[in-house]
Amino acid sequence: MKSLFATVVLAAGLLGPAIEMRAAGQEPASKPSNNTGGAAFPEANEVLQGRTFATKGERDVFFLRGVRERFPASWSALIEANITVRDYVQAPEKLLRFIEELGTATAGTSDLIASTNLAAIVSDPAFYANTNAYRPEIQQAAALTLIRIGPNGIQALARSFSEEHYRADPASLEDLAEAVGNAGTPDVPVVGALGAAVFTFSTTNGGCYPQCTERITRSLLRLPGGPAAVVAHLTTNEIFGDPGRFQAVVDGIAAGQAAGLATNLTAIQREVAAKLAIPGFPAGPYRDDLQDLHGRIQRAIAQLQKAGEKAGR
Repeated sequence: MKSLFATVVLAAGLLGPAIEMRAAGQEPASKPSNNTGGAAFPEANEVLQGRTFATKGERDVFFLRGVRERFPASWSALIEANITVRDYVQAPEKLLRFIEELGTATAGTSDLIASTNLAAIVSDPAFYANTNAYRPEIQQAAALTLIRIGPNGIQALARSFSEEHYRADPASLEDLAEAVGNAGTPDVPVVGALGAAVFTFSTTNGGCYPQCTERITRSLLRLPGGPAAVVAHLTTNEIFGDPGRFQAVVDGIAAGQAAGLATNLTAIQREVAAKLAIPGFPAGPYRDDLQDLHGRIQRAIAQLQKAGEKAGR
């Protein structure tokens, strides 16, 4: 047995080089881990049980599962040592490989430790708003792995959709939402999180980010519960309260080719037209926003009807 820190580097593609160093009589520099009080970590061979593997990826996944299942006291420090801001900036390929292998090793386990550490990538500004590097592929891989892990991972992912995140870096929320939309997860917490980003989050001055709203609307519509979540907000109270936001929502509906919402948009168009036709309705920015919204709704309805006709052929 040897110190934990010396061995945590064995995962995520470093397993081979570390073993080769041992075979040559050389060892990585070691120090006690603050997370385990200096507890010993099993030797690599003890975890691998003398098995051989067809690929390095298979070996790494077996290693991760072995530590999690047979050496649980070392699991937390192993994950923490491999998910770092330093690797996010300086060794993104290594971190990406580790995230993907961790997803395979923990799929369906609802592992809280893995979920908590992965959540940092999508929730901590040190990662998603890092001024030295932005890694959308890592952000999206972390989101997909959280979904694969199960309930605890899904809850952690949903919490990453916060107003703080929205204000700090809306582009990274767009990328997370895209990964979620591509995955098509039906999980209610995630649907609610994307819905909040579209309809609730605001900038510090009370506005919204139109591109973020449009892109996340598209992603939301790809989820099983997404269309219903959007329809729930297509009310005159919400639309007349913030027509500028709904311009982007309507654009997202059109871009997402959500033909099933054409009827809802037609009803909204009538309401907006009626409000604009009120005698003495004052000119100004609010009227301009409503007029712009009316035009976007018209274009969106035409696009959706065309998409529906094409799909029916």
